[in-house]
Amino acid sequence: MGLIIEDGQGNGYTVGVTDENMLRTLCVTESIEHHANQKHGDAYSLPISVSADAADDCIFYMKNTSDNDMVIEGITIGAHTTTANDSVYFKLGDSGIRDSATDVTPTNLNSGSGKSASGEFETGIHLNDGTLDGGTEFERVLITGTTKDSSNFNFTQDLIIPKNGVFTIYIGGSGTGTYFLTMNFHYHD
Repeated sequence: MGLIIEDGQGNGYTVGVTDENMLRTLCVTESIEHHANQKHGDAYSLPISVSADAADDCIFYMKNTSDNDMVIEGITIGAHTTTANDSVYFKLGDSGIRDSATDVTPTNLNSGSGKSASGEFETGIHLNDGTLDGGTEFERVLITGTTKDSSNFNFTQDLIIPKNGVFTIYIGGSGTGTYFLTMNFHYHD
């Protein structure tokens, strides 16, 4: 008789094997995002709206102050004005003082959690009119034409923002229109 694989709950069940030598399983699979939200109550959404009035304005600043990595899943982007033929671009690693920043508070996506996001979250029209600078652009999304319905933009790779890491959003181009953005993120231990 060979090795027997038993369940880890102490119920005495053994694993079944098919006639093709594959284990029989009934599995529950959940995404890391779902797990962070349901089990840890640590997933958030942060909607903002900003009317940029000059090209290359930084409109959003986020710094992770948690000991756990912040993982940004994606962003919903929309524009209100048809003349807003622009780009939205994202940077990692900016540092410095932000000009005319307004604090914003992320919403916990688990209504029973009671946790708050750990970080600095700011929005404004010209955050980079202070000393904010030095980051590296890693993605740019174009907003062109006359239809600018909100759409979800999922980063090719999830963004990992470690403790004290910074993520910023800029509007490039015409500097007209009202932009609506919603960041979706969670903390991963």
